[in-house]
Amino acid sequence: MSAPQSPRTPPIAGAIPSKFIAFVLLAVVLVRLCTLGAYPLGSTTEPRYAEIARKMLETGNWITPWFDHGVPFWGKPPLSFWGSAATMAIFGVNEFGARLAPFLAALGSAALFWAWPRDARVKAALPLAASVVLFSSVVGFIASAAVMTDMFMAFSTTLCMVAFWVAVNDTTARSLWRWFFFVGVALGLLAKGPVATVVTGLALGLWVLWTGRWFTVWQRLPWLRGILLTVALALPWYLLAEHRTPGFLQYFIVGEHVQRFLVSGWTGDLYGQGHAELRGLIWWFGAGGFLPWTLVAVLAGLLLWMRRHPMDVPEAVFQPKEWQYLMAWTVAPLVFFTAARNILEAYVLPGLPAFALLTVLLVFAAAKQSPWLSRVWLLGLVAPVLWVGWLALSDQPEQRSQRALLRLWPVNTPLVYLGARPLSANFYSQGRALVADSPAAIQQWLTGREPVTLVVQDTLLSQLPASTMAAWAVVGRHAGFTMLQYRVSISSSSLPLNAPFKAPLTESK
Repeated sequence: MSAPQSPRTPPIAGAIPSKFIAFVLLAVVLVRLCTLGAYPLGSTTEPRYAEIARKMLETGNWITPWFDHGVPFWGKPPLSFWGSAATMAIFGVNEFGARLAPFLAALGSAALFWAWPRDARVKAALPLAASVVLFSSVVGFIASAAVMTDMFMAFSTTLCMVAFWVAVNDTTARSLWRWFFFVGVALGLLAKGPVATVVTGLALGLWVLWTGRWFTVWQRLPWLRGILLTVALALPWYLLAEHRTPGFLQYFIVGEHVQRFLVSGWTGDLYGQGHAELRGLIWWFGAGGFLPWTLVAVLAGLLLWMRRHPMDVPEAVFQPKEWQYLMAWTVAPLVFFTAARNILEAYVLPGLPAFALLTVLLVFAAAKQSPWLSRVWLLGLVAPVLWVGWLALSDQPEQRSQRALLRLWPVNTPLVYLGARPLSANFYSQGRALVADSPAAIQQWLTGREPVTLVVQDTLLSQLPASTMAAWAVVGRHAGFTMLQYRVSISSSSLPLNAPFKAPLTESK
């Protein structure tokens, strides 16, 4: 796919230090890989999705994701859960095993840069530099090892957009890339749902409207057979999921894809709460999430705009239709979520690979007259350095997780959370943590006389009468929770962590 070099094309020697860029990329990727298991799963998203994947691995049910025992998870399709379950099957049920799957999805997105058709003089450096931007931007660095669905969606949309561009620009009628486009659509449906297809379609629609290449697009892709391929790959899971747990399609299609984005503070979420943000805030999320490269792209763009002779920009890095395509791809998720209020920072991820390519081309173009820009790739080291420093000096990751407290739990006793059960308790107890959140259930556990381990919120603990607490010994305290054990000797016999036990009360959901 390399374009022939023209003697009229100005050289760009000295502007692309490929070996240096490769070193920066290797450093960023290695830091991310080596820290996958260095901190616990905390907050809500990571432990929730990791536990769903763990349950999938434990039960062998690869069709229905389970939020809790007897509670199906209808919020997302299974691709990310399949990924984390598979990597945990190989590397163990732990943080590294759970996070390796999204990390591999990020590597997959970066690998697609090598398929991007470019002039031979920039083809070696372009994918390296774009990968640096992808991995070292704020949102890319965090999401590349966060147990959630968004990196899998970003991989699927990247596959679609790269395959589309190669297919449109490839004169070989039998190019496999035209089929990979529809494989990417199917993966998007299995990673995030119809929203992935809509974002991809919006990006393509913006570019076609901009350039008017309707006929080329229709001619180069096998739309009818490709749609049939997408249906064959994605539809069976949707039908099986609805068959196993009726009501899934109504909740997922209408609730998650219409009401979630159009209803402020949507209360129909079965597994959490809506995020009521200001409309248009997604653009701020994009500008902040792409840092520090947002500033680099703006600076390089200004340098190009200030030139008196635009033709000085090397042809190898300035192809108008390509830049238009990348710009449409970058803004598509931002445009789509502009009117939405129920949004998260990770929703900008589908546009990050395009932004990475566009930023690199801007820097390569501006570096011809501003050689100092060749050193801008050092910014790629900022994220890993700050990350390692934060992990070394901050105890925030531990404070947001129940991992440290549950290390004190005697696994031969039932584990019951009184008042509230953090999502990380599910993962670190391997699904054995019960919750009693009604006054009657709490009182029954506190007045019971069988060996049991209770975990109580400190706010609730301070309200309990001293006479009740006299029967309990404090095992440990951590992150606003206190672990208690009844003051009787506990049998030395240990049970397997997954061993069933008879609880005196029905679990409260």
